[in-house]
Amino acid sequence: MDNIFHRMTTYPSESERHFRPIKQLIACLMLYTLLFTDALAIVEGGPNDYYDTDAWTQQYVRAVDSHHLVPAEEQVVKGYTTSSSGAKFRNIWEEIDFILRWFPNHPKGLQFMTRWLPKYPHPADKGIEYYFQKAIEYRPTPERRPVDATVRMLYAIYLHKKKNYQKAQEQYESALSIAPDNSEIHYNLGLLLVARKNYSAALKHAQAAYSLGYPLSGLKNKLKKAGAWKDVPKEQKKEQTKSN
Repeated sequence: MDNIFHRMTTYPSESERHFRPIKQLIACLMLYTLLFTDALAIVEGGPNDYYDTDAWTQQYVRAVDSHHLVPAEEQVVKGYTTSSSGAKFRNIWEEIDFILRWFPNHPKGLQFMTRWLPKYPHPADKGIEYYFQKAIEYRPTPERRPVDATVRMLYAIYLHKKKNYQKAQEQYESALSIAPDNSEIHYNLGLLLVARKNYSAALKHAQAAYSLGYPLSGLKNKLKKAGAWKDVPKEQKKEQTKSN
């Protein structure tokens, strides 16, 4: 019986034989150009910018996620000890360190790190503060971008949970200086200020968050319970609508 992948044998014409070396040379030059260009797009081992839209960089982001972040999440959440391929997982710190060396500003990597690093063995000099400091120091571009505020916001949320309120507020305010129209930062800073019983300042950030379209009502409910809630002024709503 014939193999279904069998193809009829054909032989190149004389003109095809003549141009084949030229075609091969062009293909090699194109491949070299692509490889050289892509090599400039990412630094082997990091640090690299998670938010870089370059296709080569995003391919590495996906690879790091699928081979390190997702398996690590499966290991700690589901208790797996091997991946679907049967390979044994490395320890959790090694996974976290790999992810955040390649992409210091990886938001899911930072969130995973704050949740799980304290529960697993790791070097004494590479704790949560170490990785956040590296992420803050990393400057992919000379000018700060709105996305760069994410690192400081995540650090502030961690500090907030640890009840280090003063340092958390400093990080939230630094994040807002980078991304003043980020509703999530306003919202979380409002929650922190409620915890510090600074209700007037909390109301200001709550109104800003809701004017910018933040969907959760937890902050509003906390301010209502404290008797400090006031609806967003109509003028502020109009200005926000115009700016959007």
